[in-house]
Amino acid sequence: MQRQWIGVVGALARATVQFIQESDLKVMRIIRQMVHGLSILAIAVSAQSAVAANDWQINSAGSGVSGATAISTLKVHGVGFVQSLPDDSTPGLYSFMEHGAYRALNTDGTALFGSHEITVTYSVFGVPNPLRMSGGRIDLFSDPHPDFGTGPTNYGADNGTRFASFEIFEGYPANDKGLIVVNARGVAGSFVEGYLFNAAGTDMATLTNVQLQLELSNQPGSWDAPIVAGVVCGIAQACPNGPISPSPLAFTVEDRGSVSISAVPEPASSAMLLAGLGLIVAVARHRGQSTRFGRI
Repeated sequence: MQRQWIGVVGALARATVQFIQESDLKVMRIIRQMVHGLSILAIAVSAQSAVAANDWQINSAGSGVSGATAISTLKVHGVGFVQSLPDDSTPGLYSFMEHGAYRALNTDGTALFGSHEITVTYSVFGVPNPLRMSGGRIDLFSDPHPDFGTGPTNYGADNGTRFASFEIFEGYPANDKGLIVVNARGVAGSFVEGYLFNAAGTDMATLTNVQLQLELSNQPGSWDAPIVAGVVCGIAQACPNGPISPSPLAFTVEDRGSVSISAVPEPASSAMLLAGLGLIVAVARHRGQSTRFGRI
């Protein structure tokens, strides 16, 4: 009788273990399906973020989103003044500084963009060989009275309403054909409402982590009186003792390029989905180990 009872208990135990193992297999299958689904969702979210980063809106008059134009890039054209600075402690080593101004143009580059003139002033510094930019600043202005290149001070580039500022954190050659990429972060508190919007119409003045990317190419520039007075002596403040002459260490460049602005998702929001995915993977591994070692 006792042996029969032991046999019944043993059979019941084996059936219980088999049931639990089969349940674990079902759980594992469900978890794998969830992980697969979340992976697809993560890819989709990343793709949507990449698309959204390329779409933004701008209102040159600052009158709100209803009058804004949706664009992917904003064409710019202007002039810069470059100074090469020798390192006193290391012969043959140079750094550089560049100051300049752009104005925004329409899609085909033949006329101003919008009802107000959008202008840009910038300063950047770095090393020339290999070219790397390590810092600087970009300011955006809106002017109801277009006078870029003819204004009495600073080339007419900064006498409008400053509606956004950015700090440059890197710049580098993008290819061997002269294309330069400059990346900058928005300065907190510098954005004026009514000018810049994301694709959904949210004012970037209310968003965080707004970034600007400038892609440009340049060629040797002219050394005429307005450029010397407005850019060399004005924006760059390079004439404390009067106008200077061009040289291999001090020269102008003509720039053409495009600007894109986007509100990049904060790392925390992007990490939430990945954290959930990682948690499910950890649970799946734990259940798999439990099944292999017969733990309940």
